[in-house]
Amino acid sequence: MAVNYPAIGNKVTAKIIEVGGACSIGMKVGDEFELSVHQCGDFCGYFYHNIFQWVTLLQFDGTFPLFPDKDVMVWECPNSGIRVKVELRREKR
Repeated sequence: MAVNYPAIGNKVTAKIIEVGGACSIGMKVGDEFELSVHQCGDFCGYFYHNIFQWVTLLQFDGTFPLFPDKDVMVWECPNSGIRVKVELRREKR
């Protein structure tokens, strides 16, 4: 079944920038995923649950003062034994 995700707000791309151990679902440095409030695709559900509010913030033009670039955030997987880091990047549509 083909799924059509609505293009609402900005595009948010998650790029894996660091992996400190063997990721349980096999994510590797350089992997990219498009994320939104509707779409998590092949991205790790455990990690997505942890960053959902930040994906929403970026998708709908929010900002957070602790990040110097309002369009880029870096977060670490909640599984501290693996230490996967992801860069969330907002692209205006």
